Amino acid sequence: MAIRRTTHRPALPPHLQAAGAKVRAALAARPLEPPSRKELAPDAPTQQALRFLLQTGEAIELGEGVVLTMDDFARATERVKKFLRQHGPATASELRQALETSRRIVIPLLERLDKDGVTRREADRRSLRK
Repeated sequence: MAIRRTTHRPALPPHLQAAGAKVRAALAARPLEPPSRKELAPDAPTQQALRFLLQTGEAIELGEGVVLTMDDFARATERVKKFLRQHGPATASELRQALETSRRIVIPLLERLDKDGVTRREADRRSLRK
């Protein structure tokens, strides 16, 4: 069992800080159109930095090589919820248009929201879980 202060925040080691900054900048540049995981982390240092961001909860991998920052994931989740509250059940295409993103992003995002219990898929439409 490890003991640490509640103020402790994990940080990238000095030799990975530049790689971490590169990954963060790439994710921030286009929040809902991030590069693929392969493009995001093409070499060992950026792969290690990305792994650190995923392990510490700063980023989330939705599947199919789609990585978002947790902040962008939270914002996208709220936008999906707001859209469904205002418009009722919607198709993936309608949600893709509402989020102004691509199918490559919206499908893994919606599958994650289904898995997390935020949305429910019924045929080709998504609705909020009660």
